[in-house]
Amino acid sequence: MEVNDEVLIIGIYGTFGIGKTTLAKAVYRRISSCFDSCSFLTVVEETTQNSHGIQFLQNKLIHDILERDREDLSFDERIEDFLDIFREMKVLIVVDDVEKPSDLHAVVGNQLDWFGPGSRIIVTSKNSGILEEFDSDKARNYTVSELDDGQAFELFWKHAFRMQSSIPDYDELSNRIVNAIEKLPLAVEVVGSFLRGKSIQEWIKMEKSMKARLKSSQKFTVGLQELLDICYKELDQQQKDIFLDIACFISGVDARIASYMWPNCYPSSGCILMPLAKIGENNELQMHRLLRCCGKDMFEQEISGDPIGRKFYIQEKAKENVEALPIDFTAGNFQMMPELRFLKLDNAKVSGNSEDAFASLRWLCWQRCPLDFSANFFLLTELVILDLSWSKITEEWGGWSEIKMKKLKVLNLTACSDLLFTPDFSGYEYLEILILERCSHLVKLDPSIGNLKHLIHLNLKFCSQLNGLPVELGYMTALKELFIDETSVQEIPISVGNLRKLEILSGFKCFPLTHLPSSICYLAALSELSLEGAEVTELPRSLGELLNLRRLSLRDCRYLEELPDSIGKMRSLEELDISATSISELPNSIRNLESLKVLKMDSSFIRAFPGEIGNLAKLEELHASWCRSLKGPIPCDIKELHNLRLLTLGHSSVSSLPSEIVTIPGLQTLDLLQCNKLEVLPELPPSLISLRVSSKRMKAIPLLKGLKELEELCLSDEDLKECRPPSEQLMPESNVNQRLSIWISRLWNLVLLQTERIDKQSFLISFPKLRKLELSLSQIVKLKFELTDIPQLKMLTLSGLSLEEVSELPKTLSVLSIQGCSSLKRLPTVQGLNNLSVFELYHCAIEVIEGLEGLKALKRLDISNCKIRNLNGIGQLTSLRSLILSNCDYLESLPDLSNLQLLKVSEIRLCKMIHQ
Repeated sequence: MEVNDEVLIIGIYGTFGIGKTTLAKAVYRRISSCFDSCSFLTVVEETTQNSHGIQFLQNKLIHDILERDREDLSFDERIEDFLDIFREMKVLIVVDDVEKPSDLHAVVGNQLDWFGPGSRIIVTSKNSGILEEFDSDKARNYTVSELDDGQAFELFWKHAFRMQSSIPDYDELSNRIVNAIEKLPLAVEVVGSFLRGKSIQEWIKMEKSMKARLKSSQKFTVGLQELLDICYKELDQQQKDIFLDIACFISGVDARIASYMWPNCYPSSGCILMPLAKIGENNELQMHRLLRCCGKDMFEQEISGDPIGRKFYIQEKAKENVEALPIDFTAGNFQMMPELRFLKLDNAKVSGNSEDAFASLRWLCWQRCPLDFSANFFLLTELVILDLSWSKITEEWGGWSEIKMKKLKVLNLTACSDLLFTPDFSGYEYLEILILERCSHLVKLDPSIGNLKHLIHLNLKFCSQLNGLPVELGYMTALKELFIDETSVQEIPISVGNLRKLEILSGFKCFPLTHLPSSICYLAALSELSLEGAEVTELPRSLGELLNLRRLSLRDCRYLEELPDSIGKMRSLEELDISATSISELPNSIRNLESLKVLKMDSSFIRAFPGEIGNLAKLEELHASWCRSLKGPIPCDIKELHNLRLLTLGHSSVSSLPSEIVTIPGLQTLDLLQCNKLEVLPELPPSLISLRVSSKRMKAIPLLKGLKELEELCLSDEDLKECRPPSEQLMPESNVNQRLSIWISRLWNLVLLQTERIDKQSFLISFPKLRKLELSLSQIVKLKFELTDIPQLKMLTLSGLSLEEVSELPKTLSVLSIQGCSSLKRLPTVQGLNNLSVFELYHCAIEVIEGLEGLKALKRLDISNCKIRNLNGIGQLTSLRSLILSNCDYLESLPDLSNLQLLKVSEIRLCKMIHQ
């Protein structure tokens, strides 16, 4: 994607099934790490057709960008109230499947001024004119074309045989099938997946069906809808039911829950993975919108003229009216639907004799169910899923005793805030998933929970009043996942040791938790243990017996002072996080963690790297920032970490890096900010992408050669006496304290450092990909840019008390920040900085900004504690959104700002001459 610190909007256009969303997702995954926050708004066109759909999208955007962890999206927040925050953030937003410009404007604005510099908005649409109202300089349009023959054949083989090479017996037949269908990725994927694992006779049958369609329609290719019809007729009845169920309602639902809908097709079987639907990254059921539309049409055709055969009944109540009285239903309303399998009611009341009304019902979604229960003989003999989320029910609700549901597998009580105690679970012996998340007043689990011998998932997240777990927890021997995140649980019962199948134990922000029982060592299947924020003071010595543990997070366990030596037995451990703990030393056995990929120790009391760190051959990330006690040299055997990609040591007291660091082949990020014990840097690996270095004791500016992949560079020192040129030979003592100049020359040939008495000597170092540069070197006096062939630099930050002169600035800049340059009285003209959107001057002696009127793209101008005397030309900056002037005592007046129609923020503070 184009590198530009303007806010850009990118439109991806094409017909249904052409791959617009797939392309947007691929870009989103690839670049999301480059942004402060991200949001992916799916199926916008469909969402906006629902009541309060726009508000839902706006609230989701707010929650995503602010990274809120609560899931309930209310409608009481306006996006306009957060724009001051959003304008300071670089965000990535995907607005998927939007057709009306008004819907797009409702979530991202219409002038691209809602978000900070560098933000990107990606829009997928069939409407090629969706971006017409946006500034053409900031809108990019891409049309997705059909696949060519080679691409179509490659995609077909990928799905038909999970490979890209051909199989001779199928080559000719494959060519004929691919040539007979439209070259839409969705069509190719559907037919390829459908034929996977089938015999050649079935392939021939498919080809004959396609030929028959072509003959009857007199077309050259089979369309997607026709192809779907062919595939649908080849499905067995259970597959047809699954397809229609997903298409008509349950797309986007957790697949583990949804799969209980179909008899003899539980999560472990994988039967729902068929060519017309798949399971997404977050375990949700996914089906393309076009397939869902086709499925709904098929469903309507099947039930037309036969209302008795209905399998669904859905009653939606407007969300803005959730406090209204419930809608009344009687059992008689459902008597004529004996095959009803799915029933969705919202804020509804059911009364009457229901003995024979729901003989086939498998899923009852009864959200906001009222406390009053007046139905009798409520027999739900086939029910496997009951969703009572957001209901007013209590432990005394009549439904617990009146509803007979012996086969129940899933009970969802999310956000039933009136529930103080859980009901008696004795009647739900086959229950496998119990969700009590956000039951904010729940204080106790009924001991009968121990009768749930088949329970595999127990979710108690955000039950903030729950302070204990019953000893009967240990009777649920089938349990695989236990979540007590943000509860008040103080102690895990010793009986937890009986849960030999437990795979995940999560206590994220379970602050009162002070103790782990020694019996935890018996959890032989445990793969993830998260105790972030818990107040545990020690870990069981037998913790190392968890031989299958892959992730152990102890972040923010501030009272934890040591790890047991037995941790070295965890040969499967891939991630260990001890950040913000009181641990000062890692046990020697750490060297035995042969599978460890991520080690996080930020803000801990660690004093030294673990001994024989080179044994951690698979280590990819090593985080040790803000470890104030980390001192001395980094051990030489770090060279053995051939897979290391990230090393952060900022704000630590490390004194040196070994010269062997240059041999680490894939190191991309090295952070040494505020490592004030460092005096020199060795040669660094050429793979570096980000390098941040600052030290008061740096004796020489690092000799940075061969770093052709570098995109971000920060160099800083704070000691005026010890900064020397980057030469292997130190300068004569008489020249050490003389002022230095930095020349940034062609192709980022950085750095030509010289004293004013010495002929120019060049240290040529190429940075062709550098995008962000921060320089805060105390002895810089002159800074010169050779502007040829430096197309990538976007952000430049300069600071330093000695800086007196800066040459012509790179015209590619979008952000320019000059700070603390009290000797810098003049800048070169900024006339040609056509892409500059942010300009900051803090604590500088600059008196005049020449060419200010030429900054046509400038959105933010912030000047503080400067000797600026005039701002001539500012009235012509028609793109300006924010103007902040503070402590500018020499500024005599402001020009006319009446033409700045987009100006949203204007602050003039403590500017004496203006206020006189």
